[in-house]
Amino acid sequence: MTSRCPAATPSTGCACAPPATPRSGRDGTGAVAGTDAAGPPDPLGATDRRLLALLVAGVADKAVATRMGLSRRTVQRRIQRLMELAGATTRMQLAWQAARRGWL
Repeated sequence: MTSRCPAATPSTGCACAPPATPRSGRDGTGAVAGTDAAGPPDPLGATDRRLLALLVAGVADKAVATRMGLSRRTVQRRIQRLMELAGATTRMQLAWQAARRGWL
């Protein structure tokens, strides 16, 4: 068998290709036994998702608080926590990150 790669060696093959990674799951997915391989847990609850939906819709903090039965300060604290979680410095960035991460 002749390799097309000029850096190929007889014992290792092509030196340009990344090494093959072993698969640990029986089905070949690489999932570790005992996990569902669903990824990291969802950091948002139903309240945070609803708050984000209202925020993206342009509803003011006071109106969000009234609709959700929270104080305006609680709404502002939750938004701040969501911004930290998303790595956003503005509400516009939070909305973009929320959409990108599938939080909406």
